[in-house]
Amino acid sequence: MKLVVLLLAVLVTTTFSCKKSDDAVPAATTAAIDVKTVMPVGSWSVGTLRQRTEDKSSSFKNISFVFSADGSVTATDNGKTTKGTWVYSPAVTYYGGNGLASITLSMGTSKPFDMLSGTWNLNSASTSSNLLLDYKEPAEDEHLSFVKL
Repeated sequence: MKLVVLLLAVLVTTTFSCKKSDDAVPAATTAAIDVKTVMPVGSWSVGTLRQRTEDKSSSFKNISFVFSADGSVTATDNGKTTKGTWVYSPAVTYYGGNGLASITLSMGTSKPFDMLSGTWNLNSASTSSNLLLDYKEPAEDEHLSFVKL
C-alpha cells in the first residue's frame, strides 16, 4: 500500500511539475544602439516598408534621407526635397513593465511620405547601419527599415 501511494505521489509530481508553458515569449524590442548619435550621421534610404503582406519599398526607391541632430529630416528625390521632423524617445520602464524606445516621424501628408509618418518602435535587431522599426500598433503589422548609404 505504501508503495502504491509513493508511486502515485511521484507520478502526480512529475506530471504537473514539468508542464511546458504555452505562452510565447515576446521578442525584446529595446535596441542597444544610440539612435541620437547614429541617425544624424550620413544619409539613409528606406530598405523596406511592409504593410501586412504588401511591400511598399519601391515607393522610396531613389529617395535619400538626412536626419539632423536638431530633429529635422530632409528627404531628397532627384533634387526635389521634402522636409519633416523626427523625435527619438528612449525606453521608459514604468509599473514593472518595459517601455519601448521609439522614433516619431512627421513627413507631411504628401505621397509617399505619409506612409512614414507616425510613431515607430525600435526593434532590438537594429544596428548602426540598419535601423529596424515596427509600427507602434502591433495589429497594423507594419515594418520599416532605414539603411545607411
